Amino acid sequence: MAGKMKKSKRALIVLCAVILFLLSIVGVLQIGVVSTQNTWTRCKPDYAKTDITPLLEKSVRTDEDYRVLYEQTGLTKLGIDDLLRVNPQRILDIQTALFLDYQTVRTHFAPFTYMEEINGYTYLPLLKDGDILVSASTYTSFFRYGHSALVVEGATGTILESVSAGHNSALGYAETFSSRVNFLVLRPKADDSVKAQVVDYAKTQLLDQPYRLTTGIFSPKYYENGVDGTHCAHLVWQAYRHFGIDLDATGGAVVTPRDLALSSNVELVQAFGFNLDTLWS
Repeated sequence: MAGKMKKSKRALIVLCAVILFLLSIVGVLQIGVVSTQNTWTRCKPDYAKTDITPLLEKSVRTDEDYRVLYEQTGLTKLGIDDLLRVNPQRILDIQTALFLDYQTVRTHFAPFTYMEEINGYTYLPLLKDGDILVSASTYTSFFRYGHSALVVEGATGTILESVSAGHNSALGYAETFSSRVNFLVLRPKADDSVKAQVVDYAKTQLLDQPYRLTTGIFSPKYYENGVDGTHCAHLVWQAYRHFGIDLDATGGAVVTPRDLALSSNVELVQAFGFNLDTLWS
């Protein structure tokens, strides 16, 4: 009888130890959530909004003009010149949105995992086929990995993205990024003919593929033929890598949205919610 009681006591002690261990892990992960929330906020310019209309009305703009326009809108020369040709008013709308005091809205969609949005939206530049959207708006505990997507039809703002486990890669709309707490619009340094091939390849080979975060670890990073799973940044990387353009800035086993943002093979078109000097550094 005494032996049985000792065994029961030992079992209870072990059970309590396991429970405490699991609770400690949960506690650490939750601390990570709070830490990540408190150490990354949407960056808003700390200087005054100014009238940029005179600069937009000039027939020829200097590098200094474009620098001021970037500080006031988050649009680079690429973004400014594109919109001046088709929709100058949108430049002013983007400027207004850059200086607004938005509130951050956090959505919990998986264990210790959140997406951050603003209680409103901003405007995107003139998108082109092959452009890339990246955002640092999603994170799990201590790890802020963000999200990315490939623009497959600039005229309609259609994107191809791989969102989360349990969902195959699918077509979506670029406007979903305009309500995220931050985003970058990137334009790869490639000819339009190459980008057309990238988009066609993505739509035929990377659409409706299972989500696999471990691509590059337990499966190949680069696929010569059909892929066996992908995730948001890998989808974009694979599409360009298939045509000899490597957008992974670090060259690690797993490519991330930040790796795309830091690539020397892309140019910035627009930044929102990031520090305009450091971006996603």
